[in-house]
Amino acid sequence: MATNPNQREGRVPAPKIPAVIAKPTAPTYNPLSGMVAKPAAPSTFTYGLGNPLETRVTKPGQTLPTTTVTSSGSSSRGSSGSKGSTNKTPGGTTDGTGDTGNTGDGGTNTGDTKPKEDTTEDASLTYAKMQDEKARQDAFALLKDVFNSYGLSELAAEIESYMREGIGTSQATLRLKQSTAYKERFYGNELRRNAGLNVIDEASYLDLENSYSETLKAYGLQDYFGVGVTPNERKNRQKAIADVIGKDISAVEFKDRVSTAVDRVKMADPATKSAFQQFYGIGEADLAKYFLDPSKSLVTLKEKATAAEIGGAAIGQGLPATAASAEDLAKFGISREQAQVGYSTIAEELPTATKLGQIYDEEGITYGQTEAEAATFKGLASAKRKREQLKAREEAAFQGSSGVAPAGLKTTYLRQSSSAGYF
Repeated sequence: MATNPNQREGRVPAPKIPAVIAKPTAPTYNPLSGMVAKPAAPSTFTYGLGNPLETRVTKPGQTLPTTTVTSSGSSSRGSSGSKGSTNKTPGGTTDGTGDTGNTGDGGTNTGDTKPKEDTTEDASLTYAKMQDEKARQDAFALLKDVFNSYGLSELAAEIESYMREGIGTSQATLRLKQSTAYKERFYGNELRRNAGLNVIDEASYLDLENSYSETLKAYGLQDYFGVGVTPNERKNRQKAIADVIGKDISAVEFKDRVSTAVDRVKMADPATKSAFQQFYGIGEADLAKYFLDPSKSLVTLKEKATAAEIGGAAIGQGLPATAASAEDLAKFGISREQAQVGYSTIAEELPTATKLGQIYDEEGITYGQTEAEAATFKGLASAKRKREQLKAREEAAFQGSSGVAPAGLKTTYLRQSSSAGYF
């Protein structure tokens, strides 16, 4: 007969312990997030034989080990505080504890919490903005330097104000070109615009100014436009140069004008300078001003210089000279050298030819300096015929005279074609 192990060993059978169901935990309120966390579903454990949490019955007077049933809380990285732990004793009494706080390293409450907005600006964007601002400042610094090179340092404050306004350098440049100071500095462009000419850029304008100054300096006329020491003197000098630029006088033409005035008139022989003053009333001191007057064309000025040279050649031979005759020969293309040779010949033959003309005046044969110039320089047939008629009359008057031969004529003029006696 089988024997009960408990009876054999004198053990008292362990009473069956009913299942203990933990009460649901109340909803937990989180004061940080302001949200109510839903309680987790309760866990049920059964005590007794075959249960992993079986409680052994001890002898009278001893207490049973307690089994703790807890409701799980929510946690994030670390355990969340428990909602009231319950201790169960064999006598059926429970000893509950209150809510405990969150534990764990970095534990945070879960729930519908709103993430904090990140207001940190991207580092690359910040650097790009810094670079843009630096580039803008560099551009305005360059703009200020450019206008300083134009002699417009008074516009520095205006440039800085444009930079503070936040406008671009291109727009700032357009505004600066509308300023009174800029228009006065490049007044030659205003004159060109009013005359229907194209304006020139600042660099070309400054190059013209420099070229004019270098040319004048080379010919000893560096102060022609003024000294330009004080600010007012500089402005007056710039305005004087502007008049030349406004008349569209190139650097090449300007040099040609100066060289004509200096080399062909100012540095010419006394007879030429005398003729120029006689013809045009211009003395040596006013030659440069006369030739650099932009209202006078270079072609006309050169013709007058040539006329003075022709008149000087005549004066040099003791012959009278007029502006009309000299200018007429200049337009015909007679040069200074040709005039010197021609007037030398005219001066030799004219005295005798003039006397012969007076003798045969009744026949309508007159021959003076005008006819001599026409025959010598222009080769006019009418003037040449008059000369030949005089020679013929001279020969006829002394035809048959004894001892008369070409060598006996007193003038080269008559010896050229006459066998008559001397006059």
